[in-house]
Amino acid sequence: MGILSSMYVANSGLSAMGTDMSVIGNNISNMNTNGFKAGRAVFANIYGQTLAGKSNAVGPSQPGSGVYVESIEPLFTQGSVQTTSNALDLAIQGNGFFSFRNRQGAILYGRNGALSLDRNGRIVDQGGHILQGYMADARGKILPKVRDLSVPQSTIPPKASQNVYSRINLDANMTEKLKTGKTFSKSSNIFDSLGIEHLLTYKFHPTNQVGVWAVEATLDGATLTKGGGSISYTPASGGKPMTIKGMVASVAFDGNGNVETVNYGGSPVSQSSDGVQNVVYTMALADKAKTPVNLSLFIPKAGQKVADNSKDGTTQQVLDLTQYAEPSTTIEETQDGYKAGDLSNIAIDRAGRIVGSFSNGTEHNLGAIAVSTFNNPNGLVSVGANLYKESIGSGIANIGRAGQGGRGQVLANSLEQSNVDLGRQMIDMISAERGYQANASVISADNQLMNTLLTRIG
Repeated sequence: MGILSSMYVANSGLSAMGTDMSVIGNNISNMNTNGFKAGRAVFANIYGQTLAGKSNAVGPSQPGSGVYVESIEPLFTQGSVQTTSNALDLAIQGNGFFSFRNRQGAILYGRNGALSLDRNGRIVDQGGHILQGYMADARGKILPKVRDLSVPQSTIPPKASQNVYSRINLDANMTEKLKTGKTFSKSSNIFDSLGIEHLLTYKFHPTNQVGVWAVEATLDGATLTKGGGSISYTPASGGKPMTIKGMVASVAFDGNGNVETVNYGGSPVSQSSDGVQNVVYTMALADKAKTPVNLSLFIPKAGQKVADNSKDGTTQQVLDLTQYAEPSTTIEETQDGYKAGDLSNIAIDRAGRIVGSFSNGTEHNLGAIAVSTFNNPNGLVSVGANLYKESIGSGIANIGRAGQGGRGQVLANSLEQSNVDLGRQMIDMISAERGYQANASVISADNQLMNTLLTRIG
């Protein structure tokens, strides 16, 4: 191997060190780029020729032909996470990439979650690439198809109350005549299909029979058109017998304070699939709303469970009653209706679920963010703007919900910082610089040898 060959070998070192410096410079220049992943130059020796007639039993004589950069490998290690005040600033904690669609329809992948809404309500990155995920239907169910994610800015329609649950204790001292019998009243706000609020009021009258209460219900703005009965009782406080009509019942409690029998005053009684008796009252609303039209009243006995109602046009009221020697009170009250509402805020949980908060106090699923993983993320091809595209080397994207199948979780109000270790880059830069100087010295030494040869010949 001659002097000229030695110079070419050293020149390959200059080229390789120059590339290494370019990689280091790129890392340092992107040390503050959100989601940036540092790279490193991987070197390999050029195949060494074997000198003829110089091999022996110990090993072949191969002086080598230099070095080249075999690959520039991205380092997909986790970057530190910084909190922000923007709900659409997102970071992935763990494996995976956000998926984006560009204007040409191609799907790209990245870890930079500095996002915002465009004029169409779509979630986009700073380059206008549209975040991909799963949208929810009108009921908040996350649909399985991956598509552009958007945040609707429209008003959600009202929902008529379908389920009303009230857990109430009635004071046993009233019917035991240990206290003066007093009527206990409670009211619930429910909604019709127009989102108009109605007051559903119950009155519980203690009778002169031990453990027996007379119950009557009214709904403001409504006229009973079908169903109803009548109950006669003598008040616990004494006086003349009373008769109440309409949505009424007589409830008797056993010695343990649980419902024993219920008399609905002649209203037709049905039995649910759960084995619980109930009555249905049909009403006309003054505001002409479609629902509620029917009020289905359940007063279950101890241990009986009533399944939720999903039938439009019916408001199911469950009165879960007990009679203990404690003041009469409503212990728990729930209902599932609401008026129309405008989107006021969004939040994103660790599973990537986008939840909208509305002005009517309700929350609804708007969608879910997709996270993609690859068998070999090092095989991804950078296309700039902190984005990558899949290649044969990376394999196809495995797209799914965050936190499932080995995918990382989504952190809201957070941005992943660059994973560039500045101290390490400075050390690598010194090493590359020394490598460059050493290879330049080889060329300089070869040049001196060449000058010596030419001088002696001349």
